[in-house]
Amino acid sequence: MRPVPTYSLYGVNSSEPLSDQLHFESIAARSRLHGWEIKPHRHERFLQILYIHAGGGEALLEERREPLRGGSLVTMPPRHIHGFVFTPDTDGMVVTMTDSHLRTLLAGVPDALPLFEHPRHDRVRRGHALADALALFRGEMEAVSAWRGASLSALLTLVLIGIARLANAAAPAAARSSSRPARHFQHFQQLLESDYREQKEIGHYAGAIGITPTQLNRVCRQASGQSALQMIHARVLAEAQRDLLFSDLEIKHIALSLGFSDAAYFSRFFARLVGQAPTEFRQSGRARLPTFAVQPAREPAG
Repeated sequence: MRPVPTYSLYGVNSSEPLSDQLHFESIAARSRLHGWEIKPHRHERFLQILYIHAGGGEALLEERREPLRGGSLVTMPPRHIHGFVFTPDTDGMVVTMTDSHLRTLLAGVPDALPLFEHPRHDRVRRGHALADALALFRGEMEAVSAWRGASLSALLTLVLIGIARLANAAAPAAARSSSRPARHFQHFQQLLESDYREQKEIGHYAGAIGITPTQLNRVCRQASGQSALQMIHARVLAEAQRDLLFSDLEIKHIALSLGFSDAAYFSRFFARLVGQAPTEFRQSGRARLPTFAVQPAREPAG
């Protein structure tokens, strides 16, 4: 059985950490080795920023297919599934950093961190301040100059703030707020992301945040339109859908990994929320994926 591949850098086992907290390379450097196809995978602890100067292709961001062209800027947080296929003339760069390095660079603006929790695909026009910052970063990346590390850190911080501004402008007003309820909501999201597989009670999260379950539900409804329990179920469902589409794990193994006591209970939960049984969802969902994203069939044993 093959789960969704998890790498540090694509093709590099996740048990082999980055030698530094920051890694950068051209898109061609790694993609050319794999026929310009980067099959669906995820990173456990790394945020990636991919920027295309010229050329293009297609991105798979979770289940969403996105055409890529010059000016495409993809931000991929840890644990989210993504894949790419590029045209051989693609010119661009990929920046990979640990989540701890992201927090270090944005230490002065901690309220920007939640804006990096979801995949993004932005198109940055020429002349935009973010495009200029990306060009400066690439120039420093390709040069060997004095104080290069300090310069790269400063420019990367500028790039991250530019991305955060785009995300902030597109976010709902409730999510942009820096009020106490907004901070409680962000804390709940962080806690949920760390232990959604255990499906803990709402009271556990409320206690960890320092509010009552009723208050937590109110906070969640104001920020997302969903109750806390609905958010827990949505997070579990999202991971189940990823495993069904991008791995060949059996239904019972997916169920157990997500805290369900048996496959039948999981199947009822899934069908109630999706309207399809897990096997039906897997078949119909894979039929909509691009060819490069589908796991090849395994050779029979023998």
